[in-house]
Amino acid sequence: MLDLRRAAAIIFALVGVLPLLLFVFFLWHFDLAARTEAQMGLFLALVVAVLGYAVFHRMVARISSLARAVDVAAPVDATGSRAAADHGAVAGLGPVVEISELANAFSRMLADLRASTERLEDLVFKLGTLNEMVEMASKIPHIQDLLADVLERTMRAVHARIGSIMLLDRDRQTLKVVAARGHSTEVLGGPEVRVGEGVSGKAVQLGEPVLVENIETDPRFGKPNDPKYGGGSFICMPLRVADRIIGVVNLAMKQSVGGISTTPPFSRTDLQFLNTLMTYTAYAVDNARLLEEAQDAARKLNEVVEDQQLRLTLAQQQMIQAAKLSALGELVAGVSHELNNPLAVLQGSVELLTDEAPEAMKPHLVVMQRSIDRAGRIVQGLLTFGRKRPLQRQRVSLRRLLDQVLDVSAADLRLARVTVETEVAPDVADIWADDHQLQQVLLNLVTNAKQALADIVGERRLRVSIRALDGERVSIVVEDNGPGIAPELVPTIFDPFVSTKGVRGTGLGLSISYGIVREHGGHIAVQSRLGGGARFTIDLPVGALEPELPPPSPVPAPAMSGALILLAEDDESLREILRGRLEQEGYRTRSAASAEEALGKLNGEVQMVISD
Repeated sequence: MLDLRRAAAIIFALVGVLPLLLFVFFLWHFDLAARTEAQMGLFLALVVAVLGYAVFHRMVARISSLARAVDVAAPVDATGSRAAADHGAVAGLGPVVEISELANAFSRMLADLRASTERLEDLVFKLGTLNEMVEMASKIPHIQDLLADVLERTMRAVHARIGSIMLLDRDRQTLKVVAARGHSTEVLGGPEVRVGEGVSGKAVQLGEPVLVENIETDPRFGKPNDPKYGGGSFICMPLRVADRIIGVVNLAMKQSVGGISTTPPFSRTDLQFLNTLMTYTAYAVDNARLLEEAQDAARKLNEVVEDQQLRLTLAQQQMIQAAKLSALGELVAGVSHELNNPLAVLQGSVELLTDEAPEAMKPHLVVMQRSIDRAGRIVQGLLTFGRKRPLQRQRVSLRRLLDQVLDVSAADLRLARVTVETEVAPDVADIWADDHQLQQVLLNLVTNAKQALADIVGERRLRVSIRALDGERVSIVVEDNGPGIAPELVPTIFDPFVSTKGVRGTGLGLSISYGIVREHGGHIAVQSRLGGGARFTIDLPVGALEPELPPPSPVPAPAMSGALILLAEDDESLREILRGRLEQEGYRTRSAASAEEALGKLNGEVQMVISD
């Protein structure tokens, strides 16, 4: 290969000396060499040629030195040298060293320029990604959407082909994958990684990013609970908020194991970019998590407030209902007490007439007796509603109580073709209550349900369930699939004389049940919609159970025939009826219209006092 100086000498010889020789040849051939003008011209041509050669030689030397100064870079491979030799070839002379060196230098400069342009474009793309992430972080409130978007943009920015985001559970000190791309589906929600184990656990423990050149040769990979990242370069970057680490981001190139990667490994620039990006990301993720926790707490608080408002509303309604029924109870009890006296007079009169009346009169007396009995039941119901009789509390098994009620009404339920379903939780405790009164409540509800189902075509179903609300209260639910209660009747269904049966009912059954339940310290409520059946719920306290005492032994009554009885009654009619009835039975009587009169007539001869 020629150098530039030899090539320049050859070119000068061809361009400068050869024409001069041709000029001398023509002078000699035409016998002009002896002429003075020709000799002077030849001399001047020779001087010009020599000067031109000197100038050309110095210029070529300068170019040669510049070419050698440019070509001081790293050696070029065989392909690059061959390409440079082809570019340095001069037609007719072959390759020229300096020209090859210049071509080689320019090729390297172009390659460097192209690489610098690519790096600049990469940096611009990463800066754009960073700006997008900062803007996007304030617009995506849901943490799962935010994590998925962060992972996608981060992988695109560093040209990763597989990645995941793991969040830290501070209480359990474990990392769990919450977002992944390029993984199999079982990675999400899969096995957890403990802090200090594997690359991710070490990154959290140390608080520093981890850059691995090749996953295949790193002993921390290949654990059973590690997501599989294939081979190649790997980065694990902690998500840090101030001095707290909330998770990590894992990124990998993912090449086939044992294969030759054509993708360059992650660089320190990638590491620095990810460090900056993850700072913003960590705050965004933490803010999104705090927002979700705040929203969840607010939602739960709203639920609690709504529940308490509902409870308060129900309590207010129950207080209003209780106050109203209490006032009604006082009124009804007073009226009932006043009604008892004339009823007793009528009852006594009918009994006396029945013994003395002719046979033709007795059917009328039977009709009168039935009416008196009905009026008596109404009065007794009113007295029960007014709660003028104390509860006889004892240990009561609700399971046994329910069986007794269903045994009493079994025949009526079968005739009405009503299917009964019962469910008694095994943990229901015995309660301290009046079993007879509670039996009346359940019997009222079962009877009402049976009567409501009478007009139903098809399946008639009655369901009774008993369960423990907590250690101190129990719940009894009686529901049917009947026609339900009219909406306008639901608010007043427990008021006296309110009935869904028209003239067939007295309207006292539910009022009495309400009074009994209230007297036990519980409450009863109804839920119903027209055509959708009715559901009555009784909430009762368990109460302080006391040991059962054996019943007292019966004391034989002394013989009272002919005894003197003092009647203290302010109602003259009732007093006369009682006096006549007692004397008819063989007793002697004394009457008193007031307490003072009774005390004046009370002495040692009187063996019994009857008073209201």
